[in-house]
This record gives sequence, C-alpha cells and structure tokens, in this order.
Amino acid sequence: MYKKSLVFFAAAFVLGGCSTNKADAPAEESSEAAVQSSQEMVQESSSESVASESSAVESSASSEAADTETDSEDMAPVSEEEVANAEEATDLSQYEELTYAKDQIDLSDYESRILTDNPGKRVMLFSDGNQQAYKTIYIKHNNWLKVIDLNNDGLVVNESIK
Repeated sequence: MYKKSLVFFAAAFVLGGCSTNKADAPAEESSEAAVQSSQEMVQESSSESVASESSAVESSASSEAADTETDSEDMAPVSEEEVANAEEATDLSQYEELTYAKDQIDLSDYESRILTDNPGKRVMLFSDGNQQAYKTIYIKHNNWLKVIDLNNDGLVVNESIK
C-alpha cells in the first residue's frame, strides 16, 4: 500500500511539474488524463504483483508438499550407475538426519554412500555388500526425513525431524 501511494504521488508530482500555467482547457484535460493513466498503471502493477506473490506462495506450498510426499521414485532401488558414481560416507556422525534414522535401524551394519548432497536435499544409500537395504532422503529446507526399506518396499520414517 505504501509503495502504491509513493508511486502515485511521484507520478502526480512529475506530471504536475511538467504542466504549464496556461488556463486553456486542453492542457488541463491532458494532465488529468495522464494522472488517470498513471493511476491505472499503478493499479495494474499492484494486481500483477499480488498475482505473482500468490503464485509464488502456491508454488512454495506445492513444492513443500511434493517434498514430503513419497512417490515411486523414492521407493525404487538405486541404479548401479548411481551407486558407482556415489561417494562413500565414512563419518556418519556429521549427518544430522542419521541421528533420527539410527532410532529405527542399525546403520553400523551397512556400507553407506552419498548419492546426492546439494543445498536442498541429501540422499544416502545403505547396503550390505551388493544388496541395497535402506535409502534415506533428507529435505533440508523443511527438515523432512524419509527412511525407506528397499527390501520390503516400506517407508520406515516419513516425518519432520525438528
């Protein structure tokens, strides 16, 4: 609201300063039309701003809902290519989500690999030799943890951890 008022007064000031002091009717009509035009532009701008803000909120909400829902891709075993490209995780204590996963499964029995670790998401695989056992998916921006049992196609944990 403050920005709208500021834009309106700035436009009125600029347009008022550009007008002449002649008392002819056409000049008054054109300055009034310009003020009205600037008001319409401000209204259009504000409605576009509101629309973009609401779509951003909807997008964020749908993105968050998508993160917490478990789809078939989450439940699927990891491809051999992904496992081959994954980095081995040696110090599990540095991953905060595993504190919560350890309550459900004994991770010390498994070899751990980091499949993905980016600013938004970390995916880890726990396997016993060539047999994939568990996969963890940690959504960082909302602290959501999923622990998936790959042998039984079961979801062990699917909750916020903070």
